[in-house]
Amino acid sequence: MTVQNIENVEAIFILDPNSQDIKSDIPKLIGVFTQQEELFRSLKETLDIFEQIQLERFSFENETLFLWYQLWKEELTNRKSSSNKTDFIEMARLCYRDNGRIMEMIDEFEKSYRSSEIVHWCFRSPFPSHFLHHAIRSHNLEHLNMCRFMFIDANRFFQQQPKHKSSEQFYRGMKLTKELLDQFESHVGQLVCTSGFFPCTKSRTNALSLASSPGYRSDLLSVLFKIDYDSTSIYSQVSNKMLSNVIVFNVSIPFRVINVHRGQMSVIKMKPAITDGKRIVQDYLEQHHDQPIQSIFDQLSVPPRVQTPSPPPLLQTITSTTPISTSSPVNDDELEAQKHLERGEIDLVLVAYRRIHPVSARILNIMGRLSAEKKKDYDYALECHTQALKIQEQTGEDFCDTLTDLGNTHHRRGQYDLALDYHRRALVLRESVHPSDVAAQATCLLAIGNAHWARRDFEQAIDAIQRALTLQETVQPVNEVNIGSTLATLGSIYQDSGKHRQALDMCKQALAIFERNLPADSHVIAELLEDMGAIQLDLRALDDAKQSFERVVDIYAKILPQRHPDRVPAEVDLERVVRLIQKKKNKLKKQT
Repeated sequence: MTVQNIENVEAIFILDPNSQDIKSDIPKLIGVFTQQEELFRSLKETLDIFEQIQLERFSFENETLFLWYQLWKEELTNRKSSSNKTDFIEMARLCYRDNGRIMEMIDEFEKSYRSSEIVHWCFRSPFPSHFLHHAIRSHNLEHLNMCRFMFIDANRFFQQQPKHKSSEQFYRGMKLTKELLDQFESHVGQLVCTSGFFPCTKSRTNALSLASSPGYRSDLLSVLFKIDYDSTSIYSQVSNKMLSNVIVFNVSIPFRVINVHRGQMSVIKMKPAITDGKRIVQDYLEQHHDQPIQSIFDQLSVPPRVQTPSPPPLLQTITSTTPISTSSPVNDDELEAQKHLERGEIDLVLVAYRRIHPVSARILNIMGRLSAEKKKDYDYALECHTQALKIQEQTGEDFCDTLTDLGNTHHRRGQYDLALDYHRRALVLRESVHPSDVAAQATCLLAIGNAHWARRDFEQAIDAIQRALTLQETVQPVNEVNIGSTLATLGSIYQDSGKHRQALDMCKQALAIFERNLPADSHVIAELLEDMGAIQLDLRALDDAKQSFERVVDIYAKILPQRHPDRVPAEVDLERVVRLIQKKKNKLKKQT
């Protein structure tokens, strides 16, 4: 089972009345259940245990995420806060709008939050602790900036703790995988940091009890952390309803691994190393002083490329004819939304738009497109576009674009029949209301073709896309790049249907257009060449495939950093073609 090997999958639950057919010798498989209630109960129990014994993620000194966390902490300390509680609360209400329990906790947070009780709130489950943990572990800078005030309050709280005169030990009982324990052993003498706050206890007995408690997975090992601390260590002792006499270290604090002793109860000894973590950050910033901080964060958060089977072809994105931000802002909330949009702060954009009353169909459609395109929140996008359509039908406004938005959202949800229905309605309406707007009609036909393609109706997809191409060629002035994109789409559909020679012909026509109209190192050209290389490989035209992949690799080497997720597959494809060519040559030599 491949899901078992995915690192971010912590546990597997299966609901199946015919459970006897499912193998149960998979460590991450918690159980196979015949009833939903039984599954939900097990899920809650597993989550409760997980939060006690394995919630934190660890990043080691030689990993980019370690540097990311330390850089974020440094930047958090040095840059003034741009977030506030009000924005955070409004965004949280947007995220949890369908969860009544959490909405009540948000109300309580709004009324009762005090910076002097910051640690209490950071551990308040499920809100806001789950939001904070997710923001930290996903390295989502927008969400981290949204709750920035809380992390700043936490920093200030820990800095204000009294100095500790004695040197003692704290303890933490956890469950770790063998692979993670191996990593600790190989990093003795080096630094490691946690993804979030690191709670410990003064009681070795309590920690041992937690580490040796029954786990929910058979592949998890019992581990006791021993934390040496001295007068320079910064921590807080907290005791209240949420935390009973717990020692808490600040978020993402670096520790030095002193030693690792393996056994039935493995022991990892560590010591806080805040100064060493700061030194690493300063050295890195000096080496990259000419780069903006956002660029550094982006580079450090790019995950290593993992080779996986090739996904199915991506469908060409069809947008409505009205861009997200064409209209000039008419009030302060729209002005604020535009500013957040320019900074890429999508949650804050939505918060600002939601404050506008009465809401208009235009605003609703903007919110829907942002939710779908930027946040992949298709449920909320549908809610916005559906409400916009009702308003427009009542007021007699033109709702062609709204129909297109609804079609696009259903397409992204995999509901291709519904997508076809809305796009066909949009096409009929455009042909009757805007007969001269052939560009918009072509957009509808492209969307219809994409929906047919997704349903594997290749002939109908090709027919719709060719009709769109015919219309695009009549538009004055001619937009050659749009025509090239449509030809490339036809190439992809032909390739997907197994008609490789027609696919290659379409791609060659598209390439000629792109080379006339786009920069030589354009990402668009690289993607098309990559498709052409794959088609030529299928046709066993190895020399042509090699030339295509060489151009792709050359373009990506100019515009993308090493190990970029787009660059690595192209380099792998080129190496593969070179090996095939060499293998062919060796075979010919043997024959002669």
